[in-house]
Amino acid sequence: MPLRKNKKNKGNFAKYFINSAYAFAAVLIISASGYFGYKAYDYFFFNKKVFILKKIDIIGKGITYREKNKIIGQSELIKKENLIKINLKKVSRLIASDRWVKNVTVYRQYPDKIVIVLKKRKIFAMTVYKNNLYCISRKGYVIGRADYLSGYGYPVITGLNDDNPGVYFKKLKKALFFLKIAKQSFLSSLIGEVHVEEDNGIALYTNKGLYVKFGIGNYKNKLKTLKKLLYEINIIHIKYKPYINLEYKNEAVIKVNKGSRVLPANYKSVYIPPDIFK
Repeated sequence: MPLRKNKKNKGNFAKYFINSAYAFAAVLIISASGYFGYKAYDYFFFNKKVFILKKIDIIGKGITYREKNKIIGQSELIKKENLIKINLKKVSRLIASDRWVKNVTVYRQYPDKIVIVLKKRKIFAMTVYKNNLYCISRKGYVIGRADYLSGYGYPVITGLNDDNPGVYFKKLKKALFFLKIAKQSFLSSLIGEVHVEEDNGIALYTNKGLYVKFGIGNYKNKLKTLKKLLYEINIIHIKYKPYINLEYKNEAVIKVNKGSRVLPANYKSVYIPPDIFK
């Protein structure tokens, strides 16, 4: 009985030894394959420069050639560098550091291209701060200093009191609120300046020299009143100074030139000689 047991133990040990040898050999083979595989991968993809950067594509609406060159400079991308080694997160951060970039996505396009997709902030208006002119977005985000290539041609917001930041941004918010409404009206292309007055009322200067006081609130209705008023003035040829006051509810005040006739409030229901304003 002990003899059979010893033989059985020897057989088990032999099997265990053989299995261990196989396992060890397998580990060696896998390790060697992994090591040499990594070396081959590292050489093939990095040192041999199979994937090298040759093209940088910039995709986005309204991006000029000058802006594209600026983006490439900010990205710190260098052509002929290894495409795989490029840190996409770093490139994204560098581009997004520009205040006019709203959001950006960067990705590789094999075998030789980096694609940059970005959305730029749109200039909504300009504002004066410390005697400098700045471009701002629809929400009041400062995009940058206005120059001859960007900014001009947009409404200017004034009267914000830059000596007090709290008051400044409160008035800026009010001006932007008015401007968003006005840009959806017939005045859209005529707005030259939006001025916030000391009493927080809104005044507007058109690019044709007309000064309109809107006061506080009820802007949509006041804009409708202004449209009707200008239409009536044009129809009956009233000669007036370029000033209209819409501060008062359901009323409009204009400065009529000296010697001009003024129509009664119910002029539509009474007979008016056709030559009254001649």
